[in-house]
Amino acid sequence: MATPVLDLSRSFSRLGRGAPTGIDRVERAYLEEVIRREGWGLIRTPRGFLMFEPDRLARLPGYLDREDLDGADQASTIRAIASSRSSSLSIRKIMWRMPNGLAYMNVGHTNLNAKTMRAMMEMPDHSKVVMIHDTIPLDYPEYQTEASRAKFIERLTTVINFANNIVVPSDVVRENIEQRMVGTGHRVPVTVAPLGIDMGSTPLDYEKSEKPYFVVLGTIEPRKNHALLLDIWERMNRKMDEERIPELRIIGARGWRNEEVFNRLDNASYMGRTVFELGPLSDREMKRQLAGATGLLFPSFVEGFGLPPFEATAFGIPTISTALRTTEVHLGDMPIYADPTDMYQWFRAIRDLASEDLAEQTRRHATLRAYRLPSWEKHFDLVFSLI
Repeated sequence: MATPVLDLSRSFSRLGRGAPTGIDRVERAYLEEVIRREGWGLIRTPRGFLMFEPDRLARLPGYLDREDLDGADQASTIRAIASSRSSSLSIRKIMWRMPNGLAYMNVGHTNLNAKTMRAMMEMPDHSKVVMIHDTIPLDYPEYQTEASRAKFIERLTTVINFANNIVVPSDVVRENIEQRMVGTGHRVPVTVAPLGIDMGSTPLDYEKSEKPYFVVLGTIEPRKNHALLLDIWERMNRKMDEERIPELRIIGARGWRNEEVFNRLDNASYMGRTVFELGPLSDREMKRQLAGATGLLFPSFVEGFGLPPFEATAFGIPTISTALRTTEVHLGDMPIYADPTDMYQWFRAIRDLASEDLAEQTRRHATLRAYRLPSWEKHFDLVFSLI
C-alpha cells in the first residue's frame, strides 16, 4: 500500500478559532487513523509547507489539543516539530521521500488547488483521495454567500480534474457530484463511506437540570432552521406558564445571512429565561450538555450527512429531526420525524418528549443505546482500500 499523507491544512487554519466543527472532527479522526497506519502529515501554511514523518505526526494531536496556548503559540509549536519545511510552494523534493509511493488524502475542503495537486502527480506512484462532505453551496445557493459558493466551485472543479477517487458520506452527495461531472470530460470514481460515530462513553458528569431541556447543535445559519425553534419557544412563552416551558439550549457559533435570527437571540424577552445561546462549546462540554438533554432538535433543511442525530443516538438521547435521506437510511425509525416547516408538528413532538414518564424515558434510552451506528472501522477499511 502506498504511504498515506494526510493534508491537515484545515486543522492548522482553525487553531485558536474555538470549538471544532463537524468537518474538523472528521479530519481529527483521519489523523488518528493515519498515525495508526504510520502515515505522514502535510500542512500548508502562509509560509509554505510543513511535512511530518510518522514519529513527528504522532506528537501532533497533543499540540492540537493544547488549551494553555493561543492559536499563534500553537502554530509556532507545530512548526517546530515538523520533519521538513518548504519555504516555497513547491513540495516536490519532499514528496520524493515517501516510501512505497504517495497516497495524498484530503478530507478538510482546504488546500484543494491545482498547484498542490500537480505537485503530487510528479510522483511515479501516486493517488489522490479527496472527501467532499456535501454540495450544498451548489444546490442551495440561498444558504451561502457568493464568495463561499465561488470558492466551493473552484475547489470541486479542482477535485474533479485531478483526484483519483472522491469519497462522500452519503448517496445524496454522490449523486450530486456525479451529475456535476457530466459534460466535464472527467469521470472520477465516487465512493460512499458513511462517517463513523465514536462519542466515547457517556460523560459521568453530564449536565443535570431541574427542568427538561432540549439542545440544538450546529452553526447558526439559515439552513439549520433555528428560526422554527425560536417560533415555537416564542409561542410557548405567550401561551404557557414559564415554569412549565422546557429550556432550549443553542450550541454553535453564529454563521452568516441570518440577521433576523441573530436579532431575536440578542433581544427577545425569552432569552436567558427559557432559551439560552451557549455559543460554540468544547467537545467535552458539548457532550455534557447533550448527554443530559431530554432530546436533540434537528430541523435542518438540508445536510450532506448530519452528525448530531447520530451523536445523540450514541448517548441514548432521542432526536426530533427532519426526515433527511441520510438520517432515514442509517437511523431508521430511531428519530421522531417532523416536517421542518410545520411548527405545530414540532411543538407536539417536543411537548410529548418533555412529558414522558421515567419508565418510557428509560425504555427509549436503552433502545437508542443498543442501536448499531456506522463505525469508523468500516469507513476506514473502505477508504484505505482505495490507495
